[in-house]
Amino acid sequence: MITNIEDCLEYLAGLRHSSVKFEVDKSDATIIHSIARQVFRGTPLTDRQLALMQLKLQVYREQFTNLDWDFDFAVENLRQPLRHIDRTKYIKVVDSNIEIRFPFRKTEIMLVQEAAFNAEGYHHEKGSHKHTFALNETNILKLVSKFINKDFEIDKEILDLYYEIKEIHDNPKKYLSGISNMKLVNVDPKLETIIKEELGDLNNQNFVRFIDRKFRYGFAHIEDIKETTLTEKIAARKTKTYHSQPSKELLDAVLSSLWELDRFPMLVILDSNNAEDQLYEIANYYRDILDSSEQSVLFRLEDKDAGFNQLVKDRKLNNWVDKNTKIVYINSNKLPKVIVNNDWKPITTFTYASRYDRMIESYVSFNCDLVVYREEQISPLRKYSRYYG
Repeated sequence: MITNIEDCLEYLAGLRHSSVKFEVDKSDATIIHSIARQVFRGTPLTDRQLALMQLKLQVYREQFTNLDWDFDFAVENLRQPLRHIDRTKYIKVVDSNIEIRFPFRKTEIMLVQEAAFNAEGYHHEKGSHKHTFALNETNILKLVSKFINKDFEIDKEILDLYYEIKEIHDNPKKYLSGISNMKLVNVDPKLETIIKEELGDLNNQNFVRFIDRKFRYGFAHIEDIKETTLTEKIAARKTKTYHSQPSKELLDAVLSSLWELDRFPMLVILDSNNAEDQLYEIANYYRDILDSSEQSVLFRLEDKDAGFNQLVKDRKLNNWVDKNTKIVYINSNKLPKVIVNNDWKPITTFTYASRYDRMIESYVSFNCDLVVYREEQISPLRKYSRYYG
């Protein structure tokens, strides 16, 4: 006998014994069995579950009435009062963070997970309907873009910021610094003075150098270049790093491009196992371009590698590091204090190995907007690190 809708669900799902076996359509089986198990365990229905089950059960009315059970009475009555669900959905500022709150829903869970990927300051306590993000422009843009048409109550403060950020995001050339129509746009006058001192006026002759310095000067947008030459290819790189494979690019061509781009001061990281050959390659290429006094080798090897030490002596590369130094050579296993405590700062690093001392890594990351890795395969740890991009 049935007296309420919970009875109907339990019999239909086979959770309670009856003289006949109820048949449930495959398309309804999952939802009916799920909600039936819920009420069987003692959890009340919600208003939406009730409305859905009252609709679904009509398909199976005849199976109940054939047993002389009062289906029409039962389907309109409840065993337990409805369970209240707080369906509040909002995005607002709470304790200097963005807080987004919504009841469980798979589509919205997926959206918030997309927004949380690589997001700064994301936190979610298991079992809670609240998710928090750091209050910054990127998170505001990502979150509001995903939820603005999802019936969320969004703080006016966040909405106002969102529209400002979106305007800038959609029209970068109008607001952000960069190069457009062979002109610097939205560049702070002080920075523009520095750029002019370093590169001169922007023109067709030095245009590639300006493109190359996009990370150094913080340009948000630049004009495309054809990338027909190696120099253009390096300048147009998408991250601060450039992978130069020896099997595909001649060393002389790479060093020539760095000269064309005026990529000095430059830090060169040598592998101690091949330091002599590596030093010879670079010093020999720049021999007729740079004076030996503009280069400095800041390490020596043990007696068994006397050839390296002799090369340093013969090429007169044992020099002080000062503002006139163009290239500094170091060993991959140690960062010399002399350059840490010196006014000399590189803008480029050329390295024969993607794995080197952690202190060197920090120094390079802080100072250089171009890191050239000269090897066939980038170390997997380096390739997928935040430095590689």
